[in-house]
Amino acid sequence: MNARLSRFVASLALLLGLGLPASQVRAAAVTVDLTRLMAIQTYAIEDKADDEAFAILTGVAAGKELDMQKLPINGSWKIGPRTPAVEPAKPLGVWKGELADGQFALLTVTLFQGKGDDATVKAFVAKKAEAEKAVAGRSAAKATADEAKKIAADTLKAHKALVKDVKKIVGGSEKKTDHYGGQFTLMLWNNGGKIVKRLDPVGLTFGEHAGIDVKTYTKIKRTRRNVMMKDDAGEWYEEEMLMLNDDENAIRVKMLDTEMIKKDGKDFKNVTDYLAEIQVKADGKALKWKLGGENLGVSDVHAWWDWAD
Repeated sequence: MNARLSRFVASLALLLGLGLPASQVRAAAVTVDLTRLMAIQTYAIEDKADDEAFAILTGVAAGKELDMQKLPINGSWKIGPRTPAVEPAKPLGVWKGELADGQFALLTVTLFQGKGDDATVKAFVAKKAEAEKAVAGRSAAKATADEAKKIAADTLKAHKALVKDVKKIVGGSEKKTDHYGGQFTLMLWNNGGKIVKRLDPVGLTFGEHAGIDVKTYTKIKRTRRNVMMKDDAGEWYEEEMLMLNDDENAIRVKMLDTEMIKKDGKDFKNVTDYLAEIQVKADGKALKWKLGGENLGVSDVHAWWDWAD
């Protein structure tokens, strides 16, 4: 069959809904970008002090374990309410690669406050890797739709079990180590040339959903009107950030930790509150997001979604 006839047959098959053999399905070029990272409230106790923060990327892609990647590669971010680490005008590349039909990438981003040279972070990553060994199919080169869904669900279960005890590993101010900030996982799967995506935040891992006391969560939810944004004139104002950007092609994840610490010999409630925004592109086109698993709270600001896809 000559090239022109081959292309005609392929086009006709698609029009008729016949699909194509896996060998003829083109691999998709996928990129994951962090388009926003900002601190609503900092971990730093000192008034008006910015945080140092970093993230760790781990996961698998097309059946191969990824080398642990620190973000940023060198040093750490300087971040505060008026000092965003990442903005949409200058996104940060998190991962890129090609996925053939049936192949998937499972990517986990874990945020920390600190310099990134603390041995406890490596201990956390090692324990995370050990927990993920129980996830069947995680190292497979390819997956079916049901298998991909189960891999994502089992990974989330393993992460929840680990993160609920995270302060026994990465103790923060109490143990003078780096501080755990939050975690979310992306499943990216090629289904016949189309990238199917899903983001799972690790959810509430300590405390109560609407509680005002000690609690830790990573959720898809709106913020209060307390996010510092700058207008075109360079003036700062407080804004409420919703779960998606205006174009619905970037998803936002809110990461909060409320803890009791010692300050001047007294107990002090310290709130660390960050917002990350993530965009996935397939063959250069930003993919739209929709929210799933809505949970109604005592008010709109307390509502959250279990996942986005």
